[in-house]
Amino acid sequence: MWWLISVSAVLGAGTGWCARRTATLFVGERVVVRRGWCEAICVVGVAATAWIEMGEPEPWRLLCAIVFWWWCVSLGVIDLYTRRLPNALTVPGFLVIVGIGAATGGATAAIVGGILLAAAYLVLYLGVPGSLGAGDVKLALGVGAAAGLAGGGAWLCAAVLAPALTGAAGCVVLAARRSPPALPHGPAMCAATLVALLAAHIT
Repeated sequence: MWWLISVSAVLGAGTGWCARRTATLFVGERVVVRRGWCEAICVVGVAATAWIEMGEPEPWRLLCAIVFWWWCVSLGVIDLYTRRLPNALTVPGFLVIVGIGAATGGATAAIVGGILLAAAYLVLYLGVPGSLGAGDVKLALGVGAAAGLAGGGAWLCAAVLAPALTGAAGCVVLAARRSPPALPHGPAMCAATLVALLAAHIT
C-alpha cells in the first residue's frame, strides 16, 4: 500500500497549494503567503493520514481528511497573517462536519462536541475580554465537532492541547522579544485538533 502513501503525498502537495491560495484570497494579494510551508504541512499530514488509514482504505475517508487539512491550514495561515478567522470558512466548516457526521451516524457527537467547545470559548470570550476573539468561538464549533466525531478522548485532547500550544508559543516569543504581539489562537486550535484526530486513529 506504499503507492497509496505516495499518491497521498502528491494530493497533500495539491491540498497545501489550495490552502495557500485560499489564504491569499483573505489575506490580500499585497501580502505574500510564503511558498512551501502550506504544501509541506499538507504533504506530511495527508500522507500520515493515509498511512494510519491503510487498514481501512476507503476513498471517502481520505477525501474528508484532505478537505479537513485544507480547511485547517487555510484558517491557520489566515489567522497568523490577519488575526482574524473569516465567517465564510468557519461556519460552513461546522455545517459540513455535522453533515458528514449525519451521513456516518455521528451527527449527535459532532453537534455536542462543537457546542460544548464553543460554549467554553464563549465563556472565556465574554468573561476575559481580549483573551479570545469571536472568530475563535466560531472556529471552536468546527474543530469541536470534528474532534467529537473521533470520540471523547480526542475531543478532550484537542480542547486541552490548543491552549497549551498557544501558551508554549507565547513563552518562546516572550523569550525572544520584550514586547511580543498578541498571538492568534486559531492555528493552535487547528493543530491540536489535527493531532488529536491522528492520535485517535492510531490508538
